[in-house]
Amino acid sequence: MRIEPKRLPRLDYDKVQDSLIRFYNKRPDEYGLLDRPQTAYNDYSNIISKFCSDKNSVVLDVGSGSWRIPETIAAYGYKKVFGLDYFSNDILENYKSHLKSPNVELFTYKENNIFPFPDNSFDVVSSLCVIEHLIYPEAILNEMDRVLKPGGKFIISCPNWSGINVPIMGCLSILKSKDRFWRFNSFSDSFLGIFRSVKWWLEATISHKPKYVLIYPRMSGTEIDFERSDDDAVHLCQPKSFKKYFTMRNYKLLMYNRGSGETLYSKIFNNVFPSMATTNIIVAKK
Repeated sequence: MRIEPKRLPRLDYDKVQDSLIRFYNKRPDEYGLLDRPQTAYNDYSNIISKFCSDKNSVVLDVGSGSWRIPETIAAYGYKKVFGLDYFSNDILENYKSHLKSPNVELFTYKENNIFPFPDNSFDVVSSLCVIEHLIYPEAILNEMDRVLKPGGKFIISCPNWSGINVPIMGCLSILKSKDRFWRFNSFSDSFLGIFRSVKWWLEATISHKPKYVLIYPRMSGTEIDFERSDDDAVHLCQPKSFKKYFTMRNYKLLMYNRGSGETLYSKIFNNVFPSMATTNIIVAKK
């Protein structure tokens, strides 16, 4: 079992990817996918609505998880909303039966994570808490870019697990409650994590290309050992990797973490240090 954030060598990419796909197709109850507060989906849909006011728009939500996110987005009056995820046939049919809006459709990936849509299909392509679960993040970002129309909006909302606040919270959690915080299960590892966060930021800063920092998920043998939120995360989502991705493709950044966060502290911190933000909310125009 690996709990601490240990870097994932390329040799194991496909093995971990297969474990993740098996896990997501099974959708165990402890994952709590359908128990997530509706407010999280409302906040996410509000971001989409803020940057896309045209109700004739067609929206793709990548990694929708169930019917709930596409339904929430569709309530804002968009022409069509598509949800895409690793749906097994049984789960896909089950989730389709829950759809109430005629403007929502659910799809699963084609082989090799290819989206089942032609180029330039969508006015908005977005994802909520998805990118941190991707072994091949740039491949999915490329697919999102491929199906987005010129002038369309690319919206990413996800945690920044590479940020310095994460190991600091690990130190506080272990000192106060004697309990692990995310992958940090000891004070020493949490403390060293502060220096790793700075190292990851430096690596992303000096790299000429987007640098995606990957780690092992929490595993037992060859299977995902899920217990708490983001135990299955594999990508640390360093904000500069996204910024460089969009810059290299001549996108215009409309939002880069400034304004993100739920607490007063996180809002202030994210405004001052967007590349170390507690939460990634990045919006770019193609």
